[in-house]
Amino acid sequence: MGRATIKKKIHDTFLRRALKNFAAAYPVARAKAFEGIDFEGLRGRISDTKKAGLKELPELVSRFKSRAEQAGATVHVCATPEDANRTILGIIREKGADFLIKSKAMTSEEIELNPYLEKKGIRCLETDLGEWIIQLAGERPSHMVMPAIHKNKEEVAELFSRATGHECPPDIPSLVWTAREALRSGFLTGQVGLSGANAAMADTGTLAIITNEGNGRLVTTLPRTHIALVGVEKIVPSLTEALDVISVLPKNATGQKITSYVSFIKGPTGEGRELHIVLLDNGRLKLAADPDFSEALKCVKCGACANVCPIYEIVGGHVFGHIYVGGIGLVLTPFFHGFDKAEDILKLCIGCKKCNEVCAAKIDIEGLIVDLRDRIRKPVGQKFLFGTMMKNRRLFHATLRTLYLAQKPFQSAGGRIRHLPLILDSETKFRTLPPIAEKPFRDIVAERPGTGDQGPGTRKSNSKLKTQNSKLEKVLFYTGCLADFVYPDMCRDAKESLEKLGYEVIFPQEQTCCGIPARYSGEMAVAKDMARINTDVLLAEEANYVATICPTCTMSLKHDFQKLLEGDEAFREKARKLADKVFNFSELAARKIGNEGQWPEIGSMAVRDVVTYHDACHLKRGCGVHEEPRKVLRELAGVEIREMADCDKCCGFGGSYSIKYPEISQEVLKNKLENIKASGAQTVAVDCPGCKLQTEGGLEAAGSSVKVEHSATLVARRLRQTK
Repeated sequence: MGRATIKKKIHDTFLRRALKNFAAAYPVARAKAFEGIDFEGLRGRISDTKKAGLKELPELVSRFKSRAEQAGATVHVCATPEDANRTILGIIREKGADFLIKSKAMTSEEIELNPYLEKKGIRCLETDLGEWIIQLAGERPSHMVMPAIHKNKEEVAELFSRATGHECPPDIPSLVWTAREALRSGFLTGQVGLSGANAAMADTGTLAIITNEGNGRLVTTLPRTHIALVGVEKIVPSLTEALDVISVLPKNATGQKITSYVSFIKGPTGEGRELHIVLLDNGRLKLAADPDFSEALKCVKCGACANVCPIYEIVGGHVFGHIYVGGIGLVLTPFFHGFDKAEDILKLCIGCKKCNEVCAAKIDIEGLIVDLRDRIRKPVGQKFLFGTMMKNRRLFHATLRTLYLAQKPFQSAGGRIRHLPLILDSETKFRTLPPIAEKPFRDIVAERPGTGDQGPGTRKSNSKLKTQNSKLEKVLFYTGCLADFVYPDMCRDAKESLEKLGYEVIFPQEQTCCGIPARYSGEMAVAKDMARINTDVLLAEEANYVATICPTCTMSLKHDFQKLLEGDEAFREKARKLADKVFNFSELAARKIGNEGQWPEIGSMAVRDVVTYHDACHLKRGCGVHEEPRKVLRELAGVEIREMADCDKCCGFGGSYSIKYPEISQEVLKNKLENIKASGAQTVAVDCPGCKLQTEGGLEAAGSSVKVEHSATLVARRLRQTK
């Protein structure tokens, strides 16, 4: 995606305001719509139904076709967009028609039906208000449910004025009335109508259509010929499954309890009328049989993944998508339109997993996006960076030592980096950066034998401590690269805190990068190699736990290693064994809360500070850890927590994302800084080194005095005040 296009969308003030306002209002409306409803149970049923249906999709297609034809419909199964376009054109010409009226159908956008028909002399009229607006503008939808969300009333008034030939004021009620008047003649003169469908029931051959405008019913009933263009993945076994989809769609899409119109169509709507159902494959049957990516077809097209996406909120659907937009659009594009259309947009996902949290079908959208990056072209030099340098621990560490020396001319008096030269300047335009430490944590512990750290030359000196601590639970400390080389004090605080809480802590010197940078860049083979290396290192010593202070590393060790090594017989069970031992710092610290008599002084000490807490994406949504950090901060760090708005919204770091897309990263960070400021707290507590780097750098660049501290540091400070 071109930088110029991204910058244009970032500076589109109406687009930014419209998307930001919707992003703020949507969670509130959605929560209200789901009151009294078990969303997890509902989406679990949808997920299970869809998953089972995909396994027998050819049979469902055959069954639906048979039952629909028994009900009087004509069913056309089309393998490609070209087949579908030709079929629809043939039906229209058979009726001697040259005018098609349409209700909203994303499948028609997918096959680019309108341009195809117009080249053949068939006039098309979109009758959904949003679709008509973008048709007049000559654009494609920027959202699956709200196609014209990127247009303001002035732009719409200009479009309507051109279309109607008279001046239309930028007044919303007036514009709606203009649209009603302009479209009415289309309903009355339309010779053939085309719609999509939200579900198709195999047992009866019935279509289910839900709309918020009456155009859907007019398009499907007034013309004597109705064409329904439906993706084969919309077929479900029966009404029971269809009702789940109908129930979840409006709530998850727009925060409505129910849409204005719910229609069921079985066969032609009257005597002398025809119903043609065009079932579109376009790679769906092949995708349904793909063990790695088939779950993408569970999508019910609610668009919620776009509604909550911090990147979509910044740049909109014309950047964050192709035909289908949002997270699921990034996944579907390579299969429906080719990998050449997907290469740029697949890189735009920041990996916050917010889409997974709201998906109506429990699709691992973020995981599929990451996996697809393995199939696209990689930048020159990337293979060397991950496959040679980062996989070679000694070479990687030597490179970081070189960078430590190279950074010195750019450090300020306080040690922070405020400006970088040439093309690196974008890194410091919106944030300052912490320097690479003079000594990484691994070197510090290696130089201090007798601290319980595993490494060359420390084994003998550890024997006394091991005897003393034989009854303590043993923890292997996995720091992650950023904490090790940039925040060694943070590592020290974490280790010290865990030891004061009653754990024996050992630092395995052979640990290396968790592989997330390689995996997120599409270098899956390298990520697998790193998973094998770390799995062996962390299982070489018997221990009760593996503790991390980086949620991305936690997620990688606990979840990603299992996925990466599932097909490796030598490592499959090892990865599962390791996963059972991996916990974030806050999880392990929280386990010690409530042990009577351990820290009597903490409970009696006055609250020292008020902090606001930022939930790291990979900790809350990647690992499901949300309450433990707050419990640790209150009970062990002794602070009062003042929650900020959108506390779990991405800060915009995303590892290398902030390097690749600094313009987007900066805008995401601005939202976070606004919420931090509004909280009134003077300290932000985080559990992620990357979140600390991003928010601390942004606050400092903005001239704020607010501090950012890892939970481990806040706990260590408090525990040092006790005996």
